[in-house]
Amino acid sequence: LDIVPLHPDLARLSRKKDLLNRVSWIQANFLEGLPFPNESFDFVHVKRIARGVPEDKWDDLFEEITRVMKPGAAFE
Repeated sequence: LDIVPLHPDLARLSRKKDLLNRVSWIQANFLEGLPFPNESFDFVHVKRIARGVPEDKWDDLFEEITRVMKPGAAFE
């Protein structure tokens, strides 16, 4: 989950690691709902977003993360 588009140069990276067919990068706003069905992921990793989430929106963020996690999924 990226608040801002800080991901690596995907075109260059995909050629080196053959990631083109294995990885998708999507930028979304959790306040508008993530573009994934319920229970989509076995693992959710969130990093470097603390300064970008308003204090009164943390519950909304975790509700949305929980919505897209499969039962028993891991969160990091």
